[in-house]
Amino acid sequence: MMVVENLLDVKNYFAGEVKENFVVQYEKMVKSNAFYEAGGLHETEEETAECIKVLRSTGEASSVTRISEYQIGGEYTSVDDVLAVIREAHKDIFKS
Repeated sequence: MMVVENLLDVKNYFAGEVKENFVVQYEKMVKSNAFYEAGGLHETEEETAECIKVLRSTGEASSVTRISEYQIGGEYTSVDDVLAVIREAHKDIFKS
């Protein structure tokens, strides 16, 4: 069995407000299990997950490093909650 994550939606936040090489990105994914049975590949949908990531470009072949990741639905109940935390906890990524 294998876990598959399909990306449903991506949004960038704070465009123009963060320093060069930083990105604040929302992702919505559906996670499912995939398995081979009876001559074919089958997939069962499990759950939808949402998160916001603070990323930094390394400058090497468009690669990025994750600085922080915030899951929506537990401690943070909404996108706005996470964005407020990012503004406070990651002041250093914002332009002066």
